[in-house]
Amino acid sequence: MRFHFKLDGLDHQHRDTLLSIESAMTGRSSTAVFELKVLDVFTNRDPEKAKAFVSGKLGAFYMEALEALIAATGLDLIALYKVVKNIPVVLKARPVVTMQ
Repeated sequence: MRFHFKLDGLDHQHRDTLLSIESAMTGRSSTAVFELKVLDVFTNRDPEKAKAFVSGKLGAFYMEALEALIAATGLDLIALYKVVKNIPVVLKARPVVTMQ
């Protein structure tokens, strides 16, 4: 089962960014994103210090998957964190919309 971000009430750009993150997530990277969401990353820190903090908390196994996700989405670590932090998630399959 995958988790999906709750998109209700978000602006169009934020929804699109979250959907692009969702589409690029794998099993490991989705767990890494979920773990990233619960961290208290100081976003005003030097990006390398923030990365070292996150890496220390997630470990190499999940950090590798998170870095692949970052590369796939074109976001940096701080931008990814800001986008996903405080966004509720739903643990179910996203409904498929069919055009009639």
